[in-house]
Amino acid sequence: MHRISGQRGDWQATPDEALLSQSPAPIVVLTAADTEIQTLAQGMAHRPAGAPPVRAAHLLNLQHPYTIDTYADQVLRHAQAIVLRLLGGVGYWPYGFQVLKDLVAETGADWWVLPGDGRPDVTLSSHSTVPLDRVDRLHQYFRAGGVVNLEQALALVAHHSLGVGEPPLPPQPLPPIGRLPWVSRSRGAKVGVVFYRAHALAGNTAAIEALCTALADRDLAPVPVFLPSFQEAAESPQLFEALAGVELLLVTTGFSLARWQDETPQLDLWQRFNIPVLQVVLAGDSQAAWAARTQGLTPRDMAMQVVLPEVDGRILSRAIGFKSSQASDPHLETPVVTTQPLADRVNFVAELAARWIDLRRTPPAGRRVALILANYPSRDGRLANGVGLDTPASCVALLQALRDAGYTLDTLPQDGNDLIALLTAGRTYDAESHGRPVFQSLDLATYCTWFATLPAAVQSGLRQRWGDPADQAEAGVFPVAGRRFGNIFVGLQPPRGYDLDPSLNYHAPDLEPPHAYLAFYLWVRQVFQAQAIAHVGKHGNLEWLPGKSVALSEACYPEVALGPLPHFYPFIVNDPGEGTQAKRRTQAVIIDHLTPPLTRAELHGSLLELEALLQEYTQAEDLDPPRLPRLQAKIEALIQREHLEEDLGWPAGRPLAEGLPELDAYLCDLQEAQIRNGLHILGACPTGEKLRDLVLALARHPSGGRPGLIQAIAQDLSLTDDCLSSS
Repeated sequence: MHRISGQRGDWQATPDEALLSQSPAPIVVLTAADTEIQTLAQGMAHRPAGAPPVRAAHLLNLQHPYTIDTYADQVLRHAQAIVLRLLGGVGYWPYGFQVLKDLVAETGADWWVLPGDGRPDVTLSSHSTVPLDRVDRLHQYFRAGGVVNLEQALALVAHHSLGVGEPPLPPQPLPPIGRLPWVSRSRGAKVGVVFYRAHALAGNTAAIEALCTALADRDLAPVPVFLPSFQEAAESPQLFEALAGVELLLVTTGFSLARWQDETPQLDLWQRFNIPVLQVVLAGDSQAAWAARTQGLTPRDMAMQVVLPEVDGRILSRAIGFKSSQASDPHLETPVVTTQPLADRVNFVAELAARWIDLRRTPPAGRRVALILANYPSRDGRLANGVGLDTPASCVALLQALRDAGYTLDTLPQDGNDLIALLTAGRTYDAESHGRPVFQSLDLATYCTWFATLPAAVQSGLRQRWGDPADQAEAGVFPVAGRRFGNIFVGLQPPRGYDLDPSLNYHAPDLEPPHAYLAFYLWVRQVFQAQAIAHVGKHGNLEWLPGKSVALSEACYPEVALGPLPHFYPFIVNDPGEGTQAKRRTQAVIIDHLTPPLTRAELHGSLLELEALLQEYTQAEDLDPPRLPRLQAKIEALIQREHLEEDLGWPAGRPLAEGLPELDAYLCDLQEAQIRNGLHILGACPTGEKLRDLVLALARHPSGGRPGLIQAIAQDLSLTDDCLSSS
């Protein structure tokens, strides 16, 4: 596993920095949603004269135990009613929850405990000290949302807990799904922009409106649609009516639609839309915090807005909006936090959406695609190396499949060897290739014009590491290694630069790529004008370039190199961890491919001889005990000759009889170990013995809650012993 240049960025507030400054009030509302504080603030001006004061606080500001204790003593202790809106259950705020539980038991205050979303949670609400029918009614107001309903929610709390005011009006239903008023003058492709209903009700739509404007600037027709959550709206006809005709979805909501109670996650909604779905992040902290954090997002945002949406297969784009604290509301005595857009991030996402639309709308014959092959180390003997993949043969299979699908290609290589011969007929990154012809190149002037548009920090970093661009150009150009086959380019990924400075560690996460590296990708994007790029096989180095771990900025090198280009990545299925980096840092769509054919390792040579001696020894124990000393001597001699005591961890002089069970288990483990039996080729299923051995290897061991093949046979035969341990 490799590292990227991200360091741990946990918030460590000191007690003084963490304190909330509020005066006491009879009603306190604690919530996990900025939008609820925004809506409450809007409604405070409309409350009747003499209405009891209200305070509000966001739970993110009540994470430090000292902060919670101080706030409880200074504010909550004096409240007659405390409303807690908790998202995710008690486990998401355990210390604060216990403090509140102990406090209301002491003070006798009414405690209204509600889930933070629209779904009832009787287990959570049962902690309330208010009758559950009243708690459910309060939840209905919050679920309905909007200024009027939250005004009535406060009226309910005041009437029930304080005995003041008139009984509240019933909850006023507002549409759960709807469109943000937006007049699109474009007749281009419709792009759905999906966001939480709470943002619409609170008027917190600046980032959504900025994204819609950026889409319209690219002649796309944005369709901004709000909903409570995809989980609640997935089967609603209103959702499909609101998003009718869209060709791509930009989703700013978090979590996953998948339900893991079933063996296969139910993702029927996405399959019904059958269009690309891009995940867009509205970050939970400020732009300044994001800019300073090399990890990019907080752990909370990572979980809710990156990791869980990945389960749905959404394509991660960028963070476009960040929390901005406005002036403190004088009634609630708390900051009103809104989400404000960051223009260059908005434009990146809009451009990425436009590129996906362009790719979809271009007929196959007109599409231009780049297939990039890894080449580390930078020698011809290491061309197209992918873990577990016959990459040259797989690349040829891709070229043939593209031709069959209607893409424009000229004469194709016959097989993997033919492809390698064509690639090595021209310049590669091997030092011995410098005398070969250069089939394509990027001129220095084009590179310098583009280089001048990069962020100042990027220009400075590249110059400090590698000098001026002209220092790496060859006769005024940057050679681009690869061959064109009509509208498809097969390129060799350039070296990161370790070969230029042997003192650098290959996995150093802070090494800027050389000018020639960036020139390669610039040629692919601007000269060849690729509409999509595919890195074939695990793995290249683009996703490991310096920059944020996720939610990249314009100064992060994966973005500098690739830009907003649709990206595909055939990747071995048994290493999701490293494939994840490509998803999160280079907007990649991972296309899993099979492992190489697998088979049992079996025993060979001296180990096979040792197994035979052990079998003889076991039989002799019952049938011919006088043979045991001679067999024991042979076994001990073989163990010493092969230095197996070290592998077994045996102390010197250990009697063989004591170690026989361990030795037998050791040989069994070696014999049953899975090993590769060749390489996988994309689109090709193993046949014959290789297919038999692969299926058996996959079925032998338990996984996903299922028994392995041997355990299943044992269960069918009503055997009580574990056959794996006794065989």
